[in-house]
Amino acid sequence: MHTHYREIFNELIPKFFERKEENIQNNSTELIGNNDLKNIVVIGAGYGGLTAALRLERLLKKHLFFKVHLIDKNPFHTIKTQLHEAAVRKAEVSIPLYKILKNRNIHFHLGEVQNIDVENKTVQINNKLLPFLFLIIAIGSKVNYYNIPGTAEHSFALQSLHDADKIYEHISNVCATSASEKDENIRKENLRFVIGGGGLSGVEFAGELADHTSKCVSNFSIDKSNVEIIVIEAADRLVPFMDVDFSGKIKKRLIDKGVKILLGSKIIKRTADEVLLSDGSVIKSKNFIWTGGIRISDLIKRGGLKTSTVGRLIVDEYLQSEGNKYIYAIGDSANAVNPVTNKPVPAAAQFALQQGRLAAENIYAEIFGKPKNAYYPKVLGEVVSLGKHLAIGWLALPFFKKVTFVGFLARLLKTAIREKHIFLLRKESRNWITY
Repeated sequence: MHTHYREIFNELIPKFFERKEENIQNNSTELIGNNDLKNIVVIGAGYGGLTAALRLERLLKKHLFFKVHLIDKNPFHTIKTQLHEAAVRKAEVSIPLYKILKNRNIHFHLGEVQNIDVENKTVQINNKLLPFLFLIIAIGSKVNYYNIPGTAEHSFALQSLHDADKIYEHISNVCATSASEKDENIRKENLRFVIGGGGLSGVEFAGELADHTSKCVSNFSIDKSNVEIIVIEAADRLVPFMDVDFSGKIKKRLIDKGVKILLGSKIIKRTADEVLLSDGSVIKSKNFIWTGGIRISDLIKRGGLKTSTVGRLIVDEYLQSEGNKYIYAIGDSANAVNPVTNKPVPAAAQFALQQGRLAAENIYAEIFGKPKNAYYPKVLGEVVSLGKHLAIGWLALPFFKKVTFVGFLARLLKTAIREKHIFLLRKESRNWITY
């Protein structure tokens, strides 16, 4: 056995037997996982977590002493960048995990992690403890309502497949019931859709909704002037993390689709049928979709790990937790810093995928005493979908700084990116069946 390999296990053996003894005395918590010392646990089957688990399984395939465990509260992988399509036109945006993990040496646990015990190196799933040698935290994000009164109670979120299903059913009902409403003022109020947040999710949902309401108009013989879509953004432009020119193009395309844009407007309160703004104005609507922000689960902080002000795990250049080389974080869970800009990397699918691969490779390097690689984010491009047949995007190509695509060509690029993600999942899992 390699010297570094042996040192890792020698360090953990005493704690392992201490855990076993404690567990015998406490029957309320069951210890799971065979050959506990070999477990590499990944929490979250999103972009980064699933990629990390598959890459680890490939790297450690010949080292049977190891077992990769993947934990998620859902039995499917959600393509979150397409959630707006599921919410508006019921597009298929999930892949059953059993299809991806088929014939892979990965133990999947359906459930939600309640606690991370850093000292004893275990994670708790319901009343069961799963010991780990290495842990990758990739739990994604939750909705952040920023304590705006009434927002949590009277809005639709767009963070999960369940959220998308609820929105789809609501929109379908609104279109159908509005067709028989004789009072035009009531009909207009029923068909006024307000989107709180002009970030990426907000503008993509608005573009998709604009296309769908056109079908609502034609299918139910509703006057087009009765339908109104409003995007409210507190910043002075849409998708503020993108450059000004790109943001301006997105705004123009949405306006061309009939979407109203309110910039520099803060939502201060939401009731069952009103949205109150900081300038004193009130928008009457029963259709309020909140896309205004995300927050990180307090699971990391409760585990005693060092986090940023927004709850992300502080990681070093190798994506390891500061002060704990056995714990990694990726995606939304990681406060990964771009060494060029010295700023945290934004929460985006392309970065989560890169981090998932790197975390797996660095764990492999850590086990066998090989040099680890530092994280350098690669921005391959950005594409913003603005409806079924329209998108705006740019792509980094060799010998060019940036090539911009607008219209149907950009929409094809968006589809290609989605298909590339599915292709990479197939490549990592080596399951070439149709998802």
